Amino acid sequence: MKKKNSSGIDCVMDVFDGLKTAGKVLQEAGKIEQYAQILEAQKNILEQQKRISDLEIENKDLKEKLELKGKVKFERNAYWIVEEGKEDDGPFCSCCYDDGKKLIRMMPGWSESERNCPKCKNKGVSVRPIQ
Repeated sequence: MKKKNSSGIDCVMDVFDGLKTAGKVLQEAGKIEQYAQILEAQKNILEQQKRISDLEIENKDLKEKLELKGKVKFERNAYWIVEEGKEDDGPFCSCCYDDGKKLIRMMPGWSESERNCPKCKNKGVSVRPIQ
């Protein structure tokens, strides 16, 4: 038997393989009703495996968003990713982040302190220098 990994997929596959073997034996023995039950169980396992995989992906995404949320700060008329020991990353559009939590990097405008959002077309945002 395989070792179970953190996602549990190996364990599910072991059960699936066991059902596959049992189904083959039942099919060869002419036990069609029992074989059909095995096929249904395999179908259910595959559906649950997909559900587990989808939930693991969603969980990973939510953890990343939560981690990022603690680093995103509104300063100088825009959002910035602030991490200890690193230069602030940004600026990111406040409209896009406030509306959909999307970090859209603002692009330089006509002046050194002016920024424009390529997504929502928020223009002329004055990103004040650090004081």
